Amino acid sequence: PDERITPHAALIDWLSFTVTPPLITTLVARLDGLFDAGYRWMCFELHGLLDIKAENIERQKTGGSGYKYRAKFPGGYVLWGGANQNGTVHVSLSGEGCARIKDWSMVHTWLETNKARLTRVDLASDDFTGETYTVDKMRTCYDNEEFGAGGRKPTAQLVDDLGSGKGRTLYVGARQNGKLFRCYEKGKQLGAPKNPWVRIEVEWHNKSRVLPYDMLTRPGQYLAGAYPCLGFLNIEQSKIKTIFRGAKIAFERAMDNARQAYGKLVNLAVGVYGGDFSEVVKRLIRDDGYPSRIEAYSYHIKQNLEALAQPFGMMPNYAE
Repeated sequence: PDERITPHAALIDWLSFTVTPPLITTLVARLDGLFDAGYRWMCFELHGLLDIKAENIERQKTGGSGYKYRAKFPGGYVLWGGANQNGTVHVSLSGEGCARIKDWSMVHTWLETNKARLTRVDLASDDFTGETYTVDKMRTCYDNEEFGAGGRKPTAQLVDDLGSGKGRTLYVGARQNGKLFRCYEKGKQLGAPKNPWVRIEVEWHNKSRVLPYDMLTRPGQYLAGAYPCLGFLNIEQSKIKTIFRGAKIAFERAMDNARQAYGKLVNLAVGVYGGDFSEVVKRLIRDDGYPSRIEAYSYHIKQNLEALAQPFGMMPNYAE
């Protein structure tokens, strides 16, 4: 970690860990023959850590990563069972799942208390204006050998959108080696070709290294210390600001698609119902949630839906 950098100059965008349930849980499972006692214990713990309710956890038909069973929940999944897994339970949280965590120090304490082993941690930093870092600037850093650590220069790959507006991505390193850097045009990736939002992130795996719990409470210092060229990070990242910006881009894209697909129908319907807009809305509205591209942000935006109608410069930036 780079101790000079503010601890909160990065966000946690992925977390995976493996944990062995408490001994009492294991003993009860053996006595009662409950093959999924560890899974049930983990579901109870997830309720406290992420406010995940039991009805939102869905058992799947297959397992994964060597585990026999799998269950999904909003923003992640749980794996358990299998002859070679020694009774462990594996949990993986995507960016959506990480965004649900309000107190990372509590998660840090829980992981340490239960002797969990971190298997993947992604740390990210957002530049909403594209002025501090860009794909081109990061490529120049690579050409100037600012991604090295005294050894062999890591491999790199640039994925170019060739002007399509879908966004470019620079990769440095390799996932199979346990450390991968990405710089990509996130605004374009989310469907806004003119949005300047750029994200840099580093993905760590526990291959030939131990991932410390402190990565979760000092993410900015660990991201800045990942490579010499990242020592410039100094702006505190706001989880809420990032979530609302992503949600607004997704919302505006969905509205544009709806206008293209159904705008003429709405125009006709307004005439059919004598200009009664409320009648048109009543006949079109559904009460079973949000569009899939918005659903990932729903945990936070449902508290302030009106913010999606505001310009980017007025987006909420609540205290963490």
